[in-house]
Amino acid sequence: MKRRIFLAGIASAAIFSGFALKFLYGKSQMLALQHFVDSYPPGANVQRAGNELLARYSKLVPPSLLQLWENVGFGSYADGLISLINPDDYNELLYGWLMLDEEDPTRIPFAISAFGRLFYYRRLTDKDEDVCVIDPHTSSGDVLTWSLDDFFNSYLCDTESANGALQVTLFRNAVTRHGPLQERQIFAWTPALRLGGSESVEHLTKVNALVHLDILLQLALGD
Repeated sequence: MKRRIFLAGIASAAIFSGFALKFLYGKSQMLALQHFVDSYPPGANVQRAGNELLARYSKLVPPSLLQLWENVGFGSYADGLISLINPDDYNELLYGWLMLDEEDPTRIPFAISAFGRLFYYRRLTDKDEDVCVIDPHTSSGDVLTWSLDDFFNSYLCDTESANGALQVTLFRNAVTRHGPLQERQIFAWTPALRLGGSESVEHLTKVNALVHLDILLQLALGD
């Protein structure tokens, strides 16, 4: 049986039930990714996507993700354990990690973990898709699920899968030692693991996500 992710210290997921969404946003329908929202409560500073962005991505990502962007928004979820990102901010970084020389609209970054792991959606064919991850500390990557909806509602809502992808135990220890993340922040090791740093809680610090991922990309390209 799938088990929901519960994190000590986060707001109750119940306030983001379908009833609450109807009250807050005037929407009567349940979200397609409601199970994710219930398990990973959005932070107070999430910002809903504008119409122009939704229109540009309307044929590039599944309707369920557009619905989540429109009704809940970009920002941190579960105290920053994972953040939904504006793909416009991360497209160039993703292309760099994938060693692409030009834009590729079949690959869309949509989320980042508290430790900088970048999750992206791939449209493989008219009917096939998957969700992949890149770890910027090691340049390793993997395919996680064959459906974006499954990634949110099943993969991330399974304790074992979430622990592996989001490093939940390390996150809890990092917050205890260094305090909570602010918007657009991630935890990073100093010195960077590529430079011989130690993968320990003591060597973590809080950094701007975009800036640090760009630094890690430059280090990777220089290897």
